[in-house]
Amino acid sequence: MVVLLAASSALFFGALAVTIRLALARGVDAEAASLVTTVIAGVICAALAVLSGDFSGVVWRDTWPFFLTGLFAPGISQILFTRSVGVIGPSRTAIAVGISPVLSAAIAVTILGEPLHVALVLGTLFVVGGGTLLVSERGGPAAMLSLGIALSLGAAVLFSVRDNLVRWAARSSEVPGFVAATASLVSATLVILIVVASRPDARERIRLAARPFVPSGLVYGISYACLYSAFDRGRVTIVAPLVATESLFAVLISIVVLRHSERIGPRLLLAAGLVVGGGALISSFR
Repeated sequence: MVVLLAASSALFFGALAVTIRLALARGVDAEAASLVTTVIAGVICAALAVLSGDFSGVVWRDTWPFFLTGLFAPGISQILFTRSVGVIGPSRTAIAVGISPVLSAAIAVTILGEPLHVALVLGTLFVVGGGTLLVSERGGPAAMLSLGIALSLGAAVLFSVRDNLVRWAARSSEVPGFVAATASLVSATLVILIVVASRPDARERIRLAARPFVPSGLVYGISYACLYSAFDRGRVTIVAPLVATESLFAVLISIVVLRHSERIGPRLLLAAGLVVGGGALISSFR
């Protein structure tokens, strides 16, 4: 069940990157887009919690870590991720974000006391190799590529911190995964709303993003529901590397949907393969 949930989260997160790119092509503001996406995702998770009866009997004082986590991931991280997709595209963003399992595993081993294995070291080398290929990629404005990678790496760092905080909270409480995901998305919505409201023409920006980003919100909600349910059942060193396969899903979906606009060559495919292979190695010592 943990593997299935993590793989499902990866599939929908890979689809998220592509749907964001399609919607951003219409010139929508990235922050407003993040707000719409997060609100819809929160509604999806809340609906799943209601349908499953997870809200009944919840000890609300135990949910504070999930509200706290949502402030930066998916709060700040969603803005970084969306902006990165707009700058360098979904494939490159997903691959760069794919380094987060290495960071997640390192934190989990160091702080949460999860086991260390030689596969973790080998997997790390694979992921670093994939990231190196991506960073050294040529073609297109170098400054734009560097900016996009910096944005996606920032999101990756926040994702890795989120993974460990969510797993730590899940181990010490009985908060169901759907409820935990809803809590994080609620606080994330507040953070993004503050950012959007601080800019001129906030209402118009939100209105323009509302319809184009409905698909993004739907796939994001499913991805987050699966992710938090997976962390509710399994270790970070199992879940995070499996979720990193979103890099491969994003590339494959981009090949089909964005074949005329997304530049995908052998170097990018190799980078995706190394990142996903590293994630598989890391998860092999579960």
